[in-house]
Amino acid sequence: MKKITLLLISFYIAFNADAINAVVYDGSGQLSEDKLIALTLAGIVNRDAPRLYLRNVYETWSFNQTDELWENEYKTVGGVQFTVITNINALVQYFKSYIKGAITYDATLTYSNFSGQSFRWQAEAAAMLGGLTDCIPVPSTNTIIDINKPTSVDLPDYFNGQQTVPVSAKLELTSHSWNNTALTQEQRYFAWLDWALDNLLPRCNTSKFYLREITDWAVNQRMFQLNLAGTEDLRFTSLSDEKAAKIERVMNYLKTKRPNEIFHVYGWMRPEPLVQWISAWGGSFHETLLSNLSWHHVFPVDANFSYQRPADINPELVLLEDKYYVLFISSEGDAGNWNIGFQGGAWASTTRGQVPVAWGFNLQMFEEFPFVAQYYYRTATANDGFMAVSTPLGYAYPDVFPTSYLPDAKAKTIALMDKFNVNSVYAYKHYNGAGSSQYRGITISNNFNFSNLGLFAEQTNAQMTMLFDPALMTQKAYTNYGGLLYNHVNDDTFYADFSNLTTVRDRIVSKLSGKTKPRFLMAGYQRFRFDNATLATNDVTLPRLKTLMDDIKNNTSIGADVEFVTPEKFTYLLRKSLGLSTTVPAVENNGQKLLVFSDQNNRLQLNLQLESAQLVQIRVFDLAGKLILSENWNMTMSNDFKTISVAQKGIFILNIKGQNVNLTSKIVNGK
Repeated sequence: MKKITLLLISFYIAFNADAINAVVYDGSGQLSEDKLIALTLAGIVNRDAPRLYLRNVYETWSFNQTDELWENEYKTVGGVQFTVITNINALVQYFKSYIKGAITYDATLTYSNFSGQSFRWQAEAAAMLGGLTDCIPVPSTNTIIDINKPTSVDLPDYFNGQQTVPVSAKLELTSHSWNNTALTQEQRYFAWLDWALDNLLPRCNTSKFYLREITDWAVNQRMFQLNLAGTEDLRFTSLSDEKAAKIERVMNYLKTKRPNEIFHVYGWMRPEPLVQWISAWGGSFHETLLSNLSWHHVFPVDANFSYQRPADINPELVLLEDKYYVLFISSEGDAGNWNIGFQGGAWASTTRGQVPVAWGFNLQMFEEFPFVAQYYYRTATANDGFMAVSTPLGYAYPDVFPTSYLPDAKAKTIALMDKFNVNSVYAYKHYNGAGSSQYRGITISNNFNFSNLGLFAEQTNAQMTMLFDPALMTQKAYTNYGGLLYNHVNDDTFYADFSNLTTVRDRIVSKLSGKTKPRFLMAGYQRFRFDNATLATNDVTLPRLKTLMDDIKNNTSIGADVEFVTPEKFTYLLRKSLGLSTTVPAVENNGQKLLVFSDQNNRLQLNLQLESAQLVQIRVFDLAGKLILSENWNMTMSNDFKTISVAQKGIFILNIKGQNVNLTSKIVNGK
């Protein structure tokens, strides 16, 4: 505890040595048009420094104190001195030197993709165009905002080097095709999108785009933004072909600009099964219907921060005993609302740290929002275990990534797991009641391709991938697909009814009673919520979870043999019970890195990381120095993968040699 306190003090001093002055705009009770101005303004002014923080402008639905708690964290740990502004014109005047004018629009125009949604489509169009031209969106009828309202504005190109061109800054003009009143609102919005796809997309971000309601993050990153969705949550055919074709135009732009490189999609995908469609194009999804990501992204952090946490124990020191090892996982880890929203507020619980749990996180969001990542690592206890959901890259399906995208996906996955020291993954795919169907040439399946998933897990050194998949038996480990997979399905452990803790206790006890030990049980993948939340049936708070755990421990028949564990301990003990290695030999030298591990078929999986791709020689010797394998490897990229087969089991010496490369590692094959 003393060590943690000293680290916090040094962190606080480091930031306060050069205090940051910034503005908070309080959007409580403000007009939606004013909130949109603030969102756009934050995206613009936060590009190179944290200048504008938003309070209650677009807060995550899962925890309504998200903005307030982060604001306090930035004050106390980040050393920020905030000035609060509540008047939108005053905010505009404060940052007037950063903006080039206003994009005006008709604020009366709305469109709905589905029942319950209604958004001002021309306002969002103005915000996207404003992000590309450093202008703010202002209703054409607004006379309060003191800002220049030009007829046209210069549109630069920050990504492709094209010449700056003028575009209309008045979206409400009747001369525009999207203002033809003979058209329906959908036709008018689609007319805008068609124009934007032709004229704006070629000047937008080449590695990411935004789907659904616009935010400061979309503005900040100069993403192409389109608000399209199906009429239903899960029926993937409810996204019309016309909408899908527009989304595909954006994905094709990213594929063309950065071929074979994983791209990122932010916002929300409705219907959710079409996340598979995005993955099949080479993308990873991130649910980010919230604000302040532009602030979190740019806030300065300790570049030498060590992403260690108390739960990241030494696997060699974990003792496998005759016990029942039980794990609970907090759901929604792939979603920004949970990553940014203090895990539905549960992270702020005074009970946190008293019971071992697994917290799901999106490691790609940790990479993009490092202050958020460092907060979780600084405040984590030994009982706060971390897992990547649903991949380290975000909400994605590596079993359907295009083959040409796999090297990039593997390299980035390994880099994220290495940096954040997280090597267990929670994956799920269960959104097609028909089993398997085709959507625009893409297979949408209710099940993983286990061979593809297992190989990806194996080649990225995921120590365990936990699944919810109805095609496999429940509470069972699988090693025949490559990497270690552990499935739980249709046994009241996935979003189960937690409303009656006595019923839950009896359900868990019955799964363990009379079973041989050691035994492993994934007992619940549930939404964790803040302590005083009004709970849905599948929600649970940490105090209620502690009550449940205590009740199970007090069971006279099995309680003494039950141990609730973190995912780190669950993973290492499970691997030991199966006779699998819990370590990966790594050799590093002057920026060169070699990772080696043995799979279930006595093959060696190599990951070589060099400054540039080259031809190298692979040699394997036995301990007596006898050469038993020699082959050449013509690397296709600087971070490349290769599988080699060594006929016998045992301990060997592996050598990789090339131009200015000479790496040697002792390896154990077939352990």
